[in-house]
Amino acid sequence: MKKIVIGFTLALILAGCGGSSTKGPHVEIVDPVVRSIDSASYKDADGKYMTGSFMTIKNHGDKDVTLVGGTTDAADRIEIHEVVAGKMQPLSGGLVIPANGEVKLRMGGYHVMLLGMNNAIKAGDEVTVTLEFDDGTSDRKSTRLNSSHVKRSRMPSSA
Repeated sequence: MKKIVIGFTLALILAGCGGSSTKGPHVEIVDPVVRSIDSASYKDADGKYMTGSFMTIKNHGDKDVTLVGGTTDAADRIEIHEVVAGKMQPLSGGLVIPANGEVKLRMGGYHVMLLGMNNAIKAGDEVTVTLEFDDGTSDRKSTRLNSSHVKRSRMPSSA
């Protein structure tokens, strides 16, 4: 197991946040982590690294919200992925977070992919990610991880 200490500042564009702003955001991101880049990390056809981000997304609202994508300065693009029958693939319609429910993004399941990494990130680096939900209502949240453990394993890809 490799120790990963990645600061992850999360700016959220929250969906389903209609109503009074005094109620606060309806979407909550819990325990976000970005996997560091090392010699076992995948590269795309252009030779750029890719990595995953994992977290729990809680929806405290009374309507489903859909995670549809995101942006980051650390990578060319962000996609929402799932692993089906051992193969990683993008989710074409996004990831639905049920009303008053949660979805865990974990290795081997749902996850956020950072594709075309502009630099190799390593333990101790900070990555800023904006996650986009389906209605564009916005709010901002920052989370810093002090330490996290992510087991390194190579997952099969659909490519």
